[in-house]
Amino acid sequence: MNILLDSKKLNKHYNLGKKNRIKVLKDVNLEVLRGEFVTIMGPSGSGKSTLLYNLSGMDQVSSGRVIFNGKELSSLSEKSLSALRLKDMGFIFQQIHLLNNLSIQDNITLSGYLCGRKNRKDIVKRAQMLMEMTGIESLAQNDITQASGGQLQRVGICRALINDPEIIFGDEPTGALDSQSSYEIMELLRRINHAGTTVFLVTHDPKVASRSDRVLYMVDGQVVSEKRICRYMGGKKEAISREKDLSQWLMDTQNVSLVMEKKKCLKTSI
Repeated sequence: MNILLDSKKLNKHYNLGKKNRIKVLKDVNLEVLRGEFVTIMGPSGSGKSTLLYNLSGMDQVSSGRVIFNGKELSSLSEKSLSALRLKDMGFIFQQIHLLNNLSIQDNITLSGYLCGRKNRKDIVKRAQMLMEMTGIESLAQNDITQASGGQLQRVGICRALINDPEIIFGDEPTGALDSQSSYEIMELLRRINHAGTTVFLVTHDPKVASRSDRVLYMVDGQVVSEKRICRYMGGKKEAISREKDLSQWLMDTQNVSLVMEKKKCLKTSI
C-alpha cells in the first residue's frame, strides 16, 4: 500500500477568547493512496474545507500529524512548506484567483517560473501542452476577462498542473459552474487522475463525488462514514448508476447522522 497523504489524530481549533474555543476538526485519521481520487462531503460547517487546508499545509494543525510523501508538515519551516506546496501540490478553487494584468498563458506559467525546476522554454512548452489538453489553446494570449467561467476553471487546472504535482487539491472546483461546464471539468480531472495524479476534492455535489474512487462524509469535524467505489471509466450509463447509488448512500448516511445528533443533544440536556 503506497500512502501519499496521512493524518493522525488531526485536530484544529480556534480560540475566540479566554474561555471560547471552537473545535473544527476532531481526531481525524485519514489515509490517501498515491493515484487515488477522494472526495469529501458533508453539511456546511462540518469541517471539509478546514480539513483540506490542514492536509495541504495551507493552515497549521492545532495537534496531531500530517505526513505528505514521507514528510511531516509540522516539522518543515515555512519556506520549505511553501516550496513543497509549489512543487508537489496543485490547487483548484471555486474562486480561481487569477491575475488581471497577465494573459491566460502567463497566469499558467507563473507558478512554473517560481518553482524553478525547468527553464522558461520548457515551462511555456508544458503550458501550451496543458492548454491544448484542456481545449483553451486559442485563448493563450487573451486577458482573463475574455474567457467564460468554465474556460477560466480550465486555466486554473492548467496552473495547478504546471509543475506536475503529486496531488491536486480542489475546494468546490465546480461550485460556480453550470452543469455542462461542471461535467467537462470533472471529465478533465478524471483523465488527470487516470494519468497518475492523486486528486482530493471537497464538494457538495453528488454528481462530482460519484466520479471518485472513495467518498468520505464529515459531520461536526469528524469523518463519520466512508464509501468506496470502483474506478469510474466514463460513459453516461455508468455515471447515472453511480450517482443513483451514491445518492442513496448519502441519504442513509445523513439519516444516521441525524439520529446520532439527536441522541447527543438528548444526553446533553439530561
